[in-house]
Amino acid sequence: MKSVLTIFLSGLASASFALSAEPSVLLKETFEHPLSADWHWGLGTWTAKDGVLRGFESGERRHGPVKQRHLALTEADICFDFRLEGKASFASFPIDGTRERGHILNFVMGRNVFRIIAHPKKGENVDLVREQITLGDTEWHPVHIVLKGETVTVNFNGQTWTAKHAVVAEPKANIGFGGESGGPEGEKAGALAFRCLKITETR
Repeated sequence: MKSVLTIFLSGLASASFALSAEPSVLLKETFEHPLSADWHWGLGTWTAKDGVLRGFESGERRHGPVKQRHLALTEADICFDFRLEGKASFASFPIDGTRERGHILNFVMGRNVFRIIAHPKKGENVDLVREQITLGDTEWHPVHIVLKGETVTVNFNGQTWTAKHAVVAEPKANIGFGGESGGPEGEKAGALAFRCLKITETR
């Protein structure tokens, strides 16, 4: 018969294994408070309040809103929700390397198209996925992205896409949010909203 101590130690070991099996959280943003200095660059007007990060086009430069954050990662499991307000036509989740490397991947979630764009080198774009879709009627749209080796898998709008490219395995230095919010009329035209950003290591 096993001793009480043996049973206790066995249970403790099992609990420790269960805890260690949980993936490490690389980033969790609640957007309940103003953004930290890690959100270091952007275009347009952005506010974080009541659990929502919201952005719209503003300023002299005619460009959709973009907000970028420092985060070093290679493989990752990424989840967030987004919402298109007014005339906003698409939201995006760009992933960049160093300033010298530039863009690595971009995920575009539009009202009628979904794209995974790879950037093999600076200034070069390759569509890994480009598919016509009809965005569901729900107000918030969940997105789940998994980067594992050279493979990227995305679950969005009730569909799953998988693609493979060498750039997926590159070290990454920045993540961000962006898109097209409706044009130079700013908030009156539309806005992009994001919430529940959580990034963990892949299992």
